[in-house]
Amino acid sequence: MQYTKEAWLWKLEAIARDGVSQSFAAAVGGFEYTLYQVAESSADVGLLLEYQYDGRDEFEPVTINDNDVFVGTRLALNDMQDTAVLAGIAYDVDTGESFISLEAERRFGDDWFAELRVRAFSGAEQGDTTYWPQKDDYVQLSLSRYF
Repeated sequence: MQYTKEAWLWKLEAIARDGVSQSFAAAVGGFEYTLYQVAESSADVGLLLEYQYDGRDEFEPVTINDNDVFVGTRLALNDMQDTAVLAGIAYDVDTGESFISLEAERRFGDDWFAELRVRAFSGAEQGDTTYWPQKDDYVQLSLSRYF
């Protein structure tokens, strides 16, 4: 579900299903509030807050978003190059693990497009779901030419 009113965007995604050993529910809900034309510029800044819940037990497929809070920001410069940045951190309330995400993109001229993606895990201890993925942090820079 999504509800938009003025600068507010409220979101909720939810499921209930029968799993291998039990029925469970999962949901992601939150909001984005946008500040338009910040400092009399054409730039917009969005403030994001989400809560992620998943009630499945240890016999179901693993999920890392079982009791997490996500805080982030979206910057849209609204310029001719369509420059945009989305950055945030998801924090696991139970374990203290965190996942950091950064996405940025921009056009250059009529033919070129650049994208930057950064993903990083931290705070996991041996035995935690994200212990091994935290060794797989990465930075990806893509440059594409359209013709």
